[in-house]
Amino acid sequence: MEKTISMSIPEAWVHGLEWDQTTVLQEVFRLGVQQYKIRRAIEMYQSGMGSLGFIAEKMALPKRELIREARTRGIEPRIDDQTLIEELGYES
Repeated sequence: MEKTISMSIPEAWVHGLEWDQTTVLQEVFRLGVQQYKIRRAIEMYQSGMGSLGFIAEKMALPKRELIREARTRGIEPRIDDQTLIEELGYES
């Protein structure tokens, strides 16, 4: 499913880019949305809204990616036995 969005951005944001406008803007927007979702998910985790697994599911993010991103930011996730099994790739 696609959604059309129209918005104005400062020219300085794209100054210096060699680009096919549609392709580059779609990629920039996709990356921005992904980073926003990760940041928001980590904020939710830190505020106690749930486990990383619960929040990853709620935000439609891969759990492993969210755990990796949390660790990158110095946040050591609380890990139960099931999370450890999943992270090691021993899912049954």
